[in-house]
Amino acid sequence: MKTHRAIALAMAALMLAVAACSSPATPSPTTITVKLTDYKINMSAYTAPAGEVTFNVANDGTMIHEFVVLKTDTLAKDLPIVGTTVDEAAFNALGEVPEKNAGDAGTVTLTLTAGHYAIICNIDGHVTLGMVTDLTVN
Repeated sequence: MKTHRAIALAMAALMLAVAACSSPATPSPTTITVKLTDYKINMSAYTAPAGEVTFNVANDGTMIHEFVVLKTDTLAKDLPIVGTTVDEAAFNALGEVPEKNAGDAGTVTLTLTAGHYAIICNIDGHVTLGMVTDLTVN
């Protein structure tokens, strides 16, 4: 009986040692599906965990659109307009899916830290027509 108990204790200690030495699981990347229509950005999620985020962007509109990610505390609808666009250089522009014709698609993968992100289509006049949304990263 003492032998079985000693073996069980040894096995438990071994399992704890193996668990302590193993590396933590790497979080899986987040994928967000984005549909651009004329003057609207629809996303499958408006929050994401910090880390790698892939945006699969499809232009389902009838004209050229783009997808720009800006790190800012300012809500997308409140971004200052210079002329007919947002001055991306005034913000931390992290990446984009550049101009896509109607029916085209693109992908961008970004490493995002916790905070607020403004998502815009920065084609002339599109921001002022409401082609903006926000993403919160936790």
